[in-house]
Amino acid sequence: MSPALIMKLAWRSFRRHRRRSIITVAAISLSLAMMIIFVGIADDGHARMAELGIRMGAGHVLVQGKGYQAAETLDHLVADPARVFERVGALPGVTDAVPRVRTTGLISAGEKSAPALVSGVDPEKEPAASSLPDERRRRSGAYLRSPAQMPYKNMPMDIYLGHELARTLEVEVGDRVVLTVSPLGAGRPAQAAFLVRGTFSCGVTEVDQLWVEIPITEAQRLLNLGDKVTQVALLLDALERSVPVARALAAELPRDLEVLAWEEALKELYDAIVLDDAGLYLMMAIIFIIVAIGIFNAVLMSVVERTREFGVMMALGQSGKQLFAVVFAEAVILALVSAALGVAVGLGLHHWVASVGIDMGAMADDYQIAGIILEGRIYSTLTPWVVTKWTLVVMGLVMVSAVYPALRAARLNPLEAMHHV
Repeated sequence: MSPALIMKLAWRSFRRHRRRSIITVAAISLSLAMMIIFVGIADDGHARMAELGIRMGAGHVLVQGKGYQAAETLDHLVADPARVFERVGALPGVTDAVPRVRTTGLISAGEKSAPALVSGVDPEKEPAASSLPDERRRRSGAYLRSPAQMPYKNMPMDIYLGHELARTLEVEVGDRVVLTVSPLGAGRPAQAAFLVRGTFSCGVTEVDQLWVEIPITEAQRLLNLGDKVTQVALLLDALERSVPVARALAAELPRDLEVLAWEEALKELYDAIVLDDAGLYLMMAIIFIIVAIGIFNAVLMSVVERTREFGVMMALGQSGKQLFAVVFAEAVILALVSAALGVAVGLGLHHWVASVGIDMGAMADDYQIAGIILEGRIYSTLTPWVVTKWTLVVMGLVMVSAVYPALRAARLNPLEAMHHV
């Protein structure tokens, strides 16, 4: 029996059992379309979530003193940030590199006081690297001014703090606060007065209640750091560049520095994204198992209903291998038709979501991962490889589900099959 005749017989069987074929094709194609659109939405949502975390004071790549990630103390510093900036300038994909000084302290206003996470930043560079200075995050006032922009020489430096922290301290724009920190070397605590320049709200309670930003030069002075910083944050033009850039930079910098991609620097967020992905794949695995059972049942019923026909074919000289090929060819046709329809529906939904988006603000509850709230709209992001991968998975599932029914047809006894009713 020629391959062309095998495919002709398979196609005839596929068309003859029209109702069963339509139901099976619909189930398979719908599952594939769901997988395509769900993966597209999840990938876009996770990428946006990572970017939000990165833009809330982290970075695609962080250069820190070795051991700082674990200890987060001033014992682990970047002693020569100028050297880091020099190396960074030669790396492809780097759009910004900003220095930062991070520490903890106590902020007071009159009789009110609260703990604070202090970030010393460059007021001119930080807005390009972080979303906290954005107007949409700002609740009042304006962002920090650099020391050179201050109208009077001896006036207090600006401070930019979380809205909830400002409420705790009962301060507003224009009020004075006192910041107390422990300088390098565990000497006497250092204090300085600051002028509240503005407040922000990012929706993450811990940040809004604890975070303050001051000019980096003032942070270095208070902490007795000289030109040293706790980290240099790199911003890249693409999320997927973080690991290659981190590896390339680590090979060029001294061993007393650690270079972390955002997946390591924001490990809690990265783990939460991986877990969310795992939940999606588990849900789809359950759906695929149900569909596989339906495919197995449909192909097996087709074999059982055609047992007499197969018996006659074997009596006329057809071999078991040829019958196996006929049944398996029917599964191939089922897979091809279902895949084509599923990809068409999936890409249609993808195009719609990619154009219109899903408004996260319309949801009753904020959607967040590891404390990062997903805002605005999410879209669908797909690559040819993702579509191809899941199409092959579904087609493979169809053909694997048809193996036992095809073997059953191949092992029929001609005499028993011809008497089957």
